[in-house]
This record gives sequence, C-alpha cells and structure tokens, in this order.
Amino acid sequence: MKLMDHTVMTCLFSLFLVTVSPADPPSNEATSASPMIPANQLSNTSTATYNVPQTNTTSSSVDPSSNTSSSLSEDTSSSVTTSSCTTRRCLANMLIEKEALSQPQSSKCISNISVPLIVYETLSVDIKNLRFQSRLQITLSWEDPDLSWETLVYEHDTVVLPVRKIWTPQFHVINGVETTTEPGNQDLLVYRNGTIEHSVIMNTVVDCQVNLYKYPFISDGCAIAINGWASGECGVSLNFGNVTPINANSGDWITESVNLNANNPEHSYLLVSLKMRSNNLLLSLVLPSILILLADIVSYALPLGGGERTGFRITLVLSFVMFLIILTNLLPSGGQCSPIIQYHFAFCLIILVSSTLQSMVLTRIAKCGTLLPCSLSKPGELPLKDTVTEQSGDEDSKCEANLKLEASEKEENTTLQKVVKFLDKMAAEDQKKVRHSSFASKLDLICFCTQLIISIVYTIAVSYLYFGPQCIIDPLDFWD
Repeated sequence: MKLMDHTVMTCLFSLFLVTVSPADPPSNEATSASPMIPANQLSNTSTATYNVPQTNTTSSSVDPSSNTSSSLSEDTSSSVTTSSCTTRRCLANMLIEKEALSQPQSSKCISNISVPLIVYETLSVDIKNLRFQSRLQITLSWEDPDLSWETLVYEHDTVVLPVRKIWTPQFHVINGVETTTEPGNQDLLVYRNGTIEHSVIMNTVVDCQVNLYKYPFISDGCAIAINGWASGECGVSLNFGNVTPINANSGDWITESVNLNANNPEHSYLLVSLKMRSNNLLLSLVLPSILILLADIVSYALPLGGGERTGFRITLVLSFVMFLIILTNLLPSGGQCSPIIQYHFAFCLIILVSSTLQSMVLTRIAKCGTLLPCSLSKPGELPLKDTVTEQSGDEDSKCEANLKLEASEKEENTTLQKVVKFLDKMAAEDQKKVRHSSFASKLDLICFCTQLIISIVYTIAVSYLYFGPQCIIDPLDFWD
C-alpha cells in the first residue's frame, strides 16, 4: 500500500511541475533523487510544495508569458505599420522624396550615359541660308545608385517616375544654330538597381556648307556634332550605339546614309550624306536655259528687215531674265564653291543680249547702210521730190488740158527729162539698198558662225568643269 501511495504521489508531483512551469522541467538529478526520498518525507514535501509555493510559482510563470505576448504584439503591429504600403505608387513616392534632381555623383565626377539608339530624320535643307534642319529621337540609359531599392520590402523590379522629378542629361550641339530638346514621354522607367531608361526628341538647325558646285546635281554631307556637358574633370560621357535613319526619301533631299563617328569622345558627330533630287530643277531651270539659247541661234533664219528678228530676241531676253530671278532666289549670295549654273546663266544672258544688239545693228545697216544719226534725214527727201514732180506733172496736165493750143515741144521734152531723172534715182536707191542688204547679210553670217563656235566651245568648257577637278568642302571645318 505504501508503494502505491509513493507511486501516485510521484506522478501527481510530475504533472504539477509540468503544468505550473513547462519552460523549466526538472533536472535529471532531481528526478533521479526523488525515488530515494522516504515516503513520509515525500508526502510532506509534496504537500508543502503543492500548498505553499503554488501561488508564487504560478504568478511568476504567468508574468513572463504575458510580457512576451505583449512584446510580440507590439513588434507585429510595428512591422505592419512600417511595411503596410508596398505598391508601386508608394515606391515611386519614396523615390520622389529623395529629390534626385542633380547629376549622380561618382568618384570620378563623370556620369556615363549610354545612347543605345538614335532615330534620325532629315526635315529640310535651306540652300539659300546654308542651314540644315534635322530631328533626332535619342534613347538614353544611365545609373543612379540613389534611386535603387531592396526587393525585400518592395517586390517590384521597375517603377515609373515623372521626368521633372529626376535628373536627366542634356546634350550640346557644337555647330548648332538653334536646338530644342523635349522629353519623348513625360515619364521614365527606373529599375531596382538604379538603372534609368529615358528618351528625348531633339530638333536642331546647324550650319552646313553644302557643296553647290554642281547645282542642281548635289551630293554632299553635313555634320551634327553631339556632345554632353563637360567642365574639367566633371561632366557627362556619352557611349553611342546604333543610328537608324527614317523617311530617307521624303522631300527634295534623299538621306543616303548616317554615319556615327565617336572615336574621340570630345568630338563625336553624325555625318549625314545627302543627295538632292535634280529632276525638278533640271526641268524648270537648266532645260529652259538651253532651249532659249538654242532658239536664239535658230533665230538667224528670220529676215533682218521688218524687225521680226529683233522682237523675237527681245522676247527671249525677257523670258530668260525671269528664270535668272528664280535662280537668284534659290542660291546663296556667297560660299566656298560657286555653282557652275551661275556662270552658265551669266553666259547665256550675255549671248542673248549681244545677239539682240547685233540684230538691231544689222537691221539698221540693211536699211540705211550706216549707223550715223545724220542719215535719218536722207530717206525723207525722196518723198518730197516725188510730191514736187507729181505737183509739176499735175500742173502740166492741167495746162495741157486748159491750154491745148499753147503746148510746145520744149515743155514735152522737159517733162520727159524729169520722169527719166526720177526713174534713175529710184534705180540708184534700189541698187544702194541691195548693196546694204548684201553687206548686212554677210555680217549676219559672220555673227552666226561666231556665235555657233562660241556655243560649241562653251559646251566643251562646261563639260570639263563638271567632270574635271572638283571643289571640296570640309564638313568639319567648324572645329578648326
């Protein structure tokens, strides 16, 4: 019976210890020593332990658990408060609050900007002012460590930020006359490691000394010197990629190629090869000038008398002056290589005016035989003599009609002599006109042959100038 009581008391004591203090189990020494305690002592000890320290043990065990639970609840609530907003907008607001409006500051004070793609388009070429306008859509990429974030809190790889809240690189065109840069989009893309992707649209007007030597058959290149900001050891370094031209065959100019030269970081540029469509100007300027010059040569077939040739040539001169005014409005007043077409139009104008003056002079010679102003009065004497003879003839006829009896042989001889003299003078004048016309025709033939020879020599000279030594212009002379 005593053995049973001892066993029961041992089990009750073990259950009590497990219930009251589960965090502090009895040690092996206490467990091993407990069976060696006498029964009466064990009952007394268990009773004392059960009755007296129960309250204290319970209270001491309850207090730590309550503190632990309260601390856990506080930590949980604080963690919920700090990481409750993890959306992309909260991430964007967090990055915007950093106010990264200045250039990323590295140890070398230089920001490396990657330009993987440039989309190029030629807008216009102003030959009159030697200006070249183009449009560039530039894709950019750079790193800003201040705009990176940890994915443990924000589980997003990318975020969109407004352009006006973030620093963006600026470009400088060295030979630019007017350059405007605007963002391609009002937002930019930021990756978790701080990499930023952005695009800008640049409209630039640059000075371009186009080689107009063979105008309108032009094929030349213009340079666009694109560089980043730099001052001493600080600045922006551009690393260019590919260049893709678009709308290459629009307008009067054809963009044959766009080559990027970035061997020297301080002198990087785009060399744009351009070619002008010559069909329009060939049909509206060159061909009319050749036809007018040909018509002037063929006009020698018109007679000198009557003024038909002179009037026709004056019409040719006026028509050619109209084309000359059109050409003057198209070409610049100066340049390194003067166009051949300017000399061509000057030569044609000289030939047309000289042939017109020559026609007027030969017409005068064919009619009067001289260019002296005093000869203008001589042709007027013949009609006066004719009228006198006619009046004398009328008077003689009236006298013969009224006074038939008074007619005599002497008066009849006088009238016949006057008629013979008049006919002799008329024959002499006709012979003189024939001589003048023959002399003028000989001069006209000489002028025709001379002009024909000059035209042939001129054609050979123009061909030599066009296919011979060329005038060369350096498109990069603005760096000198």
